[in-house]
Amino acid sequence: MKTFYLLLVSLLIISCQEKTFADDINLVYPKNTKMKIQEFNEDGNLGGSNLIYVGKIIPKIDVKYFKWILPEPPVPQKLNESDKDYQTRIKKENDSIFSIQKPFFRKDQSFTLFSKKKFSVDSLSNKNLEIMVKENDTIPLYKQDYITHQFKKYKAFPIFIKNKSNKILEIPSDSERVAFYAYDNERKNFYYLRNSNYMICGSYSTYRSFFKLKPNEILIYAYPFFKKGKIHKAKVKFYDASSKEFNISIDEEIIKNQYDRYIMDY
Repeated sequence: MKTFYLLLVSLLIISCQEKTFADDINLVYPKNTKMKIQEFNEDGNLGGSNLIYVGKIIPKIDVKYFKWILPEPPVPQKLNESDKDYQTRIKKENDSIFSIQKPFFRKDQSFTLFSKKKFSVDSLSNKNLEIMVKENDTIPLYKQDYITHQFKKYKAFPIFIKNKSNKILEIPSDSERVAFYAYDNERKNFYYLRNSNYMICGSYSTYRSFFKLKPNEILIYAYPFFKKGKIHKAKVKFYDASSKEFNISIDEEIIKNQYDRYIMDY
């Protein structure tokens, strides 16, 4: 009788758990993929975005990454090189590069567009975006070393972002990654956290490039796991939209060694 009661309670708990749009998405990658935890400051010379997918919800999605969201600058044409020879050379070079990158990166960049519309972060919030973090799932994050050209495979967890509005949203093309905030137990607040202490420099123009996210379409990003340590509360933020709190293991030294601290703006 006691066993039956415990089984009934377990079934009730499972049935009461809220099902999310991300639960029916299977991220597919080679199961023999050997992955490692990304070391602190290891990302300084690595290429590739953290964006896996943009589009409709489908049952299976390959874990491959857009190498960049904004298109690369064109390769300059050689002196006295005809237009035809130039186009042939560029295609041959691009095909050769892509054949090596094919297992890790996506080729299609057709979602990029340009707009003269002024962008406001208020247009991307929890009112029109839903963020689901699968912090207990492990997928590979692929990066390519700029110097050695070797591919790195890091342990990461997926982040799903859905357009829950009935309008087309414009997502800035420079948003190659989502922002991760961890709770600092000493300062008693959420702070922006990276797996490095590099300072990010640069400024953005008022006018920016965007890609479109239609109603019920999703973005999928990957975020590398930190070296394990104490359990911290964490959140993921995408402009003014933020996820629910979750727990994750983070080495305290990573928090202490940040170049600067940015408090989470609620």
